[in-house]
Formats: sequence, C-alpha cells, structure tokens
Amino acid sequence: MQKNYYAIIPANVRYDNDLPPNAKLLYGEITALCNEKGYCWAGNVYFAELYKVTNRTISGWINSLEEKGYIKRTIIRNKNTNQVEKRIIELDYGKNLHDPIEDNFLPSGKNLHEGTEEKFRKNNTVINNTNNNTKEYIPFVEIVTYLNDAASSNYRSSTKKTKDLIKARYNEGFTVEDFKKVIDIKTAEWLNDNNMNKFLRPETLFGTKFESYLNQKGGKANGTDPNASKIAEEYNIPF
Repeated sequence: MQKNYYAIIPANVRYDNDLPPNAKLLYGEITALCNEKGYCWAGNVYFAELYKVTNRTISGWINSLEEKGYIKRTIIRNKNTNQVEKRIIELDYGKNLHDPIEDNFLPSGKNLHEGTEEKFRKNNTVINNTNNNTKEYIPFVEIVTYLNDAASSNYRSSTKKTKDLIKARYNEGFTVEDFKKVIDIKTAEWLNDNNMNKFLRPETLFGTKFESYLNQKGGKANGTDPNASKIAEEYNIPF
C-alpha cells in the first residue's frame, strides 16, 4: 500500500542560500519519515538509492542540514561491542519553525494525512507567497563539499571568508561548474605535490587568480610547480 505521509519543507529551509537544492528535497523526505515513525530511521544507502546518487553525496547533504541546525543525528551503539547499531535523525524544531507554517506544523509521529489537508494547502499558499524577492542562490555547500572530497580536506562552507570569495566569483558570472573545473584542474596538478598541496584551499583557488586557473591549459600533475615559491610568497605561506 502506498504511504500517505506528506513531506514538508519549511520556508526557512527552502530559501536558505547555503543549502544545495537537493539537500532541501532530502529534508522533505526526512520530515515524511519522521511523521511516519517519530524519527528518521533511513541510512545513507537508502537515500542514495532513492535519489540515484552516491553515499558520499548524501553524506554531504546531511552534513549541510546538520551544520545549519535543521536536523540532529544520534548514533546508537551496542553496549557490549560499542559498534554502531543504527543512526537516528530528528528534526530540530527550535531551528525549523521560525517560518509561516509554525502554527500548523505537526509534531513528529503524527500522520499529516489525518484531517490536515486543508491546513496543508493553506501552508503551501503561505510558503509560495513568502520571500518572492529572494536573493540569488549561491551553492556554498556544494562547492566546498566538492573541494573537500577532491582534496581530502575539511573546509567549512559557513566560514565568512570562504563565502565572500565564492560570492565574489559568482557575482562575476562564474558558475558552479566553473568552480568544480578549477578544483579538478588544481587538484590534478597539486594534490601529489608536497610543496603545492597546501594551496588547495578556498583562499587560493577562489581568489583573484580564479579565471586564470579556469583557463589553464594542461597542468603539471606531479613534481614541484616552478611557481611554488611565488605563490607561497603571495599568500604568506612558508615554503
């Protein structure tokens, strides 16, 4: 039998410029599962199969939601072996309900199909009429997650300097694919270079040389870049 649990994406989640669009869809799926059982029981494999993406992609979306405080995760371990038995995801209501649907959002464990269709339609109308003048979406999380995956780093998409750099390039007309191309080019060139891999960071990649990196021909995949000392001097990094 097909399930009748609604997925809800509150306005503050829908219009959060720091979240990848698909992370917002994932949030909606999490609300549906929470309304079914009171919490989200599904693991990354379940979501990866549902959205036809990798487990790593799902992990990035969940991290972005948790980083912004929209969800909270609890790991349950076996008391004897200390091994992870399951992960529970719950909605952080204190964060989520600062939006037009606050009064009608049901607590976890309630089936939204039970006599709430009229409220749900009203909520959708409110949400659709909210924030019509939203700012341009800038995929901070998607870009920084891509960099972290490529360079095995742990930069945060919420850091002001990183967001300012990405926004500056975005305002110049560069796209998310341009950011990924620069990351691909420079990780291929610098990742295995002990003198250069320190430059695989937002300040260097997304700075004033971004366009030059984007249009770079070829690339030195191994060995020491002859411009290493010059770049180190420019960014005040010991060489």
